[in-house]
Amino acid sequence: MPSRRTITAPKPATRARRIMPATAIVLGLAASPALAQQETFVMPSGNVECTYTGPAGASVYRPQGGIAELVCDRAAPSYLRVVLRARGAVQVMRNVGDPSCCGAGPVLRYGTVWRQPPFTCESTEAGILCRRDDGAGFQLSRRGVALN
Repeated sequence: MPSRRTITAPKPATRARRIMPATAIVLGLAASPALAQQETFVMPSGNVECTYTGPAGASVYRPQGGIAELVCDRAAPSYLRVVLRARGAVQVMRNVGDPSCCGAGPVLRYGTVWRQPPFTCESTEAGILCRRDDGAGFQLSRRGVALN
């Protein structure tokens, strides 16, 4: 069994910077450097990409209701998007108007855990498992999506 590493995102900076290979990109924006941030990571398969957006949002996007959210897109076998907000039900969108999956990196290697409160995601060969601190979440893979 591969060893697990936990990655906790640092506090955002006032400019974009690469944190470490295979982790995440943190953007701090001038509008509110303490709160504005966005991080993206992809699965090693290249089939799933997740983007965390903090409550203050980013220069081109603000989360609904001003709360943090995690959005994961799966490219194949059919495109779908899963949205997990800091509060409320997990949402699965099968008809996505702006499909954009999947970037080249940074890659969240199998056996690695990504954490940005209130969300935690674990990358496994069976897919990605993401949940909120209260237990709500989802598992996403080529085989399908399961909600918790």
